[in-house]
Parts: sequence; structure tokens; C-alpha cells
Amino acid sequence: MINIQSLVSIIVPCYNQAQYLDECLRSVIEQSYTNWECIIINDGSSDNTREIAHQWLKKDSRFQYIYKENGGLSSARNTGLKIARGDYIQFLDSDDMLNRFKLEKQLDCFTSAIDIVICDYFPFDNETKAFKRERYMNPFPSSNQFKIEIISKWESGLSIPCHCILFKSKLLNQNEQIIRFEESLPNHEDWVFWVKVFYYSQGISNLSYSLADYRIHQESMCSDYVTMKEGFRLAGKLNLLFFENLNEGKFIKLCQEKLDSFVEKKKTFNIIKVIKLFLPPIIFKVVKK
Repeated sequence: MINIQSLVSIIVPCYNQAQYLDECLRSVIEQSYTNWECIIINDGSSDNTREIAHQWLKKDSRFQYIYKENGGLSSARNTGLKIARGDYIQFLDSDDMLNRFKLEKQLDCFTSAIDIVICDYFPFDNETKAFKRERYMNPFPSSNQFKIEIISKWESGLSIPCHCILFKSKLLNQNEQIIRFEESLPNHEDWVFWVKVFYYSQGISNLSYSLADYRIHQESMCSDYVTMKEGFRLAGKLNLLFFENLNEGKFIKLCQEKLDSFVEKKKTFNIIKVIKLFLPPIIFKVVKK
């Protein structure tokens, strides 16, 4: 069980999603665990994000607000990490929410040998507000193979929404290396980040409670399939480079195998694109089934 004096830093990057921000921040202020700071990063929004954020600053001094020029999700999260003072880090995208007992239940799982706690989540439809029964992927790596599975199973059986994870902030400073999000990536920046954090962790704990609400809507960044695939390839190369610099043979092999697997999948994807160019749509639908 954790010391009640431990501070949790909740980092909320925002970019033109003011319509969801109230709901998001309400889920923060209603937390049963009260020793937290919430850092709202306005990443150059053109909507009324600023006005909504300032309303919450007036309600509670635990909220902080930072404005920056638009630099993308990774840049916004990194800005939050520079400011964060907490013993634990909680990421929360501005369109998602936390269960009111999330911090309390996850903090109870930490020990000297547990650095990361992962909870389950509810995916829900933004239009209907209905929770979806079908799951994107499993959010739980095995407790004894997590350093391997964060590489080998990512996007092929394992995917962890960022707000499912609570982790010790000390993991971000290892051997004179400061772990941050890679700002050059178009997506999959979380994969590269978690590969490093998991590598330096002593252990993880999987909590079966669904303590995070994950919003699914058409405006999601992950709607562009081609861009997502390119981001995956670039992220895989960065993972490989990370372990090459550490001379970690086993992990180098894992990363190379993951990249090789991606190449094979990409070939299949390209073949399907060619078929779509030359076959009438009705034929392609039949073939696809």
C-alpha cells in the first residue's frame, strides 16, 4: 500500500477538443485519492480550450494550465513531464475519462518491486455513449514477460490506452538517460515510450478493474490507416536503435523480428491496394469476405 502523501501528476494534453474537456477534468476532480496535480497542456488550440481550462483553475488550485504553440501530442506530453512534480505519472487525453477510484485502486498495488500498474478499460462510442463489447486488443502483458511482450505483441494482441497506466516517475530518469516521447513520430509514440519505461521497470501489476473510459469517435487520430502503418515502422526502428545502443542482444532480435513481421504484413496490404485498383468494387467486396 502506498503512502498517502505520494503525489500523482496527471498530464492532460489538449488540442481542439474543448467539447470533451469538462467531462475529462470532472473525472479528475472526483478522484477518491486527493493528492494529485493536474497539468493541462493547451497545444495551440483554436477553440475555447483556454476558457474551459481557466474555469477549472478557479474551482481547484490543484489544476495548472500551460499554453504552448502547436507541436503535437508528444510535444504536449513532454511539456507536462518537465513540469510534473509527482511520485507517479498519469497520462489522460482530453477526450477520455478516469473512474473515480482509479488512482486509489492502482496506488494500492504498488510495492518496492512494482513500478507500473495497468488497469482494464471501457471503450465507448462517442455518438451513442454506449460501451462497446468488442475490444480493440488486450491491455495486459504477462507479469513475467512484460518487457518482451511490449515489443513482440504490440498491435498484434496487445495495446494499452495511455490512461490505463500509472507508473513511478523515477523510471523516466535512468542511467543519465531522460525518457521522453519521440516528437518526430507521426503516431505510435506511446509504443516507443512504453518500451523504454517497461525495460527499466522491476515489475508490473495487472488490475482487472475497468478504471478508464476510452472514447471512440471519427475524429480519432488513429483513423488514417496508411499513416498509422508508417508510424509503426518508424517506431519499430527507434526501438531497435534503443536496444542496439544498449547492446541488448535478446531485445535487438525481438525488435528485428517485429520489423520483419511488419514488412510481410505491409506486402499483403499493398497487394490488396493493387487488387482494389483493377477490380470492380463489387468483386473486391466478395474477395475480401
